[in-house]
Amino acid sequence: MENAQMIIYFLIICIVAGIFSTWLYLLLFMIKSLVQSPRLESIKNINNNFPRVSIIVPARNEEKYIRKCVDSLLKQDYPNFEIILVNDESSDKTLEIMKEYKKSNSILKVLNVNQPGDDWIGKNWACYQGYLKSTGKLLLFTDADSYHSEITLSLSVQNINHYRVDAITVMPRLICNDFYTQVTLPILTTFLHTRFSPLKVNNAKSKLGYFFGSYFIIKRKTYEKVGSHAAVKHEIIEDGALGKKVKEENFKIKMLRGESYVQAIWARNSSELFKAIDRLVIPLFKENRVKSTLLSIALFFLLIFPFVMFFLSLTLLGIHPNAFDFVVLLLTGSTLLILVLTNLIQLSSTLLSKKIYSLGGIVGAIIIVSRFFSRLLISNRKSIVKWRDRLYKIPSNQSSAL
Repeated sequence: MENAQMIIYFLIICIVAGIFSTWLYLLLFMIKSLVQSPRLESIKNINNNFPRVSIIVPARNEEKYIRKCVDSLLKQDYPNFEIILVNDESSDKTLEIMKEYKKSNSILKVLNVNQPGDDWIGKNWACYQGYLKSTGKLLLFTDADSYHSEITLSLSVQNINHYRVDAITVMPRLICNDFYTQVTLPILTTFLHTRFSPLKVNNAKSKLGYFFGSYFIIKRKTYEKVGSHAAVKHEIIEDGALGKKVKEENFKIKMLRGESYVQAIWARNSSELFKAIDRLVIPLFKENRVKSTLLSIALFFLLIFPFVMFFLSLTLLGIHPNAFDFVVLLLTGSTLLILVLTNLIQLSSTLLSKKIYSLGGIVGAIIIVSRFFSRLLISNRKSIVKWRDRLYKIPSNQSSAL
């Protein structure tokens, strides 16, 4: 009996030590990525080359956000661009607002499109229709709830010319509007930014490619050669899929940190936060059921297990002190400190939120893990995602962003 107990103790210590090591790696890699990743910045002594840029803005039910987005785009100091606003079957006043802007701005076009009803999903169709009406040698795709510094476009073109790349995507500063998003997004961004770090995406030897939907600018010829949004029309996370395709076909991508120049809203409220996580989970399940199940289990151990074991060992130490519980308490306590520090760095560097929310990791952890498990169970029966008031049936050839 004592041998069995010792084996259990040993396994628990191995698990918490592994969790601690994983979080330590995430922290160190995140710091390395933030420090070493190139930034969107002014390039000195560069030729004055101003190719025409078509800014394509797909929008569905964006009446609360699109004014601020369009205002920021109209203020761009770049001398040669057009703006194409694409209304994607909005049921609010989005189209009316677009038409108001068109009356007083000659560089602005407005398209009102309807989904074709086949296997086009998400905003792919709206982006594609915007491209068809565009005239620029460079295409900038950005979301209607993103906001831009007036020099962002100029810097982007400078960097494309300087690095001699086919596309640039900019990491935005993410805006958090509600409590649940503010305690959850730091954890999510830690995983996503580690997975799609500029250090990996910018590595020519890696096939890993990714675009941030809030801001990516691509050469027209490159966009057409990879098949445009038509090539990823079945993808619910189309920006990531398009970036992946561009990199896989040996075009050059540069991912730059641009938190000072672009702001974007990842989730507008708690309900949209849950749906945004769904967009990550269900495609993953469709792509690989075993991988998705293992990832969900891993997230439980990384996010929930340390809290459980910390408070359990703390309680047991108060009742009957022993070396085993002390080691578990030390490892789990250190893990939780790393989690708080990781969240704090994210809130300071990539998110627009108060640093106090770095202490809400347990709430964010419960949200992420519970959503993963609940959606995995549901996706066994029905692979449907609701996003921006529209239901999407996820096809079997869906690829995952994770």
